[in-house]
Formats: sequence, structure tokens, C-alpha cells
Amino acid sequence: MASRADERRLKVPEQAKQGEVIVVKTLARHPMEPGVRRDPDSGVIYPRFIIQSVVCRFNGAEVFQARWYSGVSENPFLSFPLRVDESGVIEVEWIDDYLKSTTRTAFILVFDAEGREVWPVTAEAPSAVA
Repeated sequence: MASRADERRLKVPEQAKQGEVIVVKTLARHPMEPGVRRDPDSGVIYPRFIIQSVVCRFNGAEVFQARWYSGVSENPFLSFPLRVDESGVIEVEWIDDYLKSTTRTAFILVFDAEGREVWPVTAEAPSAVA
């Protein structure tokens, strides 16, 4: 079972229309310890332990990035708009103070105005003909 600090959620619609703006929602269960609180019994300062950045990629291209600091609350929720023009993979990565990375992915299927699936266009270099 994953530790509490590794629990992450990513929610996106399963389908969208081409050009539609969807909302990407994330939740990270994390203590977000700012490093200024003291243990009431021993007086020892709890070490800082926060998620320092969140990166979202769509089909491998970075589309959103957030830098977080000690003022972000425990179990941070994040939502942001994303325009989708083609079907693909949405990947969200959370990186903490110790550079530990946790990733979640989701797939979204995009349809054009006629109801056909829209897939990414990939350009391949022409091959030599022998």
C-alpha cells in the first residue's frame, strides 16, 4: 500500500469535443510541513516537507506548471483549465523537497464536430527508397 505522502488523484473528463476547455482536477494527500512548527513535548522543529512543484503534460508537452511554497495547506487541491484539440494522455507530476516524484496519468478521448475521434498527428521523416 502506498504511504500517505504518495496518495495522488487526477480527474479529467473521459471525453471532450475538439477545442473544448476542460478542467483538470488534482488532489495530493500530503502533510505540507512548512518547517517552522515545534514538537510540543521535545521542542524539536519538524523538518520542512512540502510539494515544491506540480507539472502537467499533455501528450508529452508541458502545459501547466505550479511552484508551491510553505504557505500551501495540507492535502492541496489544484484545478486548472486545459484546451484539448486531440485525444491523448494527461500526466501530472508532483515533486517534493527531496526531489521524490509521483505521477498520475489519465486518457481523454476527443471528438470533432462530426463525432469522429481526433488523434495526434505525427510527422515522420521520409525513408530512403532503395
